[in-house]
Amino acid sequence: MIHYLSGKLFETEDGASTVNIEFPGGGIVGYRVSHPNSHRYAGWMHGQTISFYIHAHVREDAFDLYGFLTAFERELFRTLLSVNGIGPKGGIGILTQIDPETLVHSVMTGDKDSLTKIPGIGKKTAERLVLELSDTIQKKIKSGKLPQEWMGLSSSGEKSVKGKSTGKIEVSIAQVAFLEAKDALVGLGYREVQVTDVLKRFRESEEDLQNAPSSVWIKRALKELR
Repeated sequence: MIHYLSGKLFETEDGASTVNIEFPGGGIVGYRVSHPNSHRYAGWMHGQTISFYIHAHVREDAFDLYGFLTAFERELFRTLLSVNGIGPKGGIGILTQIDPETLVHSVMTGDKDSLTKIPGIGKKTAERLVLELSDTIQKKIKSGKLPQEWMGLSSSGEKSVKGKSTGKIEVSIAQVAFLEAKDALVGLGYREVQVTDVLKRFRESEEDLQNAPSSVWIKRALKELR
């Protein structure tokens, strides 16, 4: 079973890319990988090396590959598939419309109104997402399968405000931008350790970035990474 795929981009279209794997001595195999059609999965150039964490979906008449920039996002995708009525295409559609951090935040806080704003998610599906995923996501965060950073959690699993444990989850704009920028830069081929160091320095010292979108973080980071 294909678990991870890294190769050169042959072509890309809305929500799918073909990754070429070259073999020693000649020969190329191109794998078509479906992925979220969001800004984090854009900007690649022909011939650029790209990598995906793969979820393989096997049917009687097809063998489909779904790819993600991080193992965490793949795990969230697989978590979505556990909800009755959500298949691979539906899961990709959700992650196209909403970033992982916001999705986790909405589920864990029971924000059904935000979930129903996602195309294809009605009131009943939003209720199922909250009901069926809250405990699962909490367990996966505690086990390390999903990052605590996505929810701005302390080690106890709750957000502390003015010394009081609220039990509510809050995600700062800077934290969301940090994670989105990191995923995008890693997807462009930069080493995760190097990217994380640069972005952490921005988060700690660049006050003007605290309320800026991830695109600003990415442009600032590229100036240092190049």
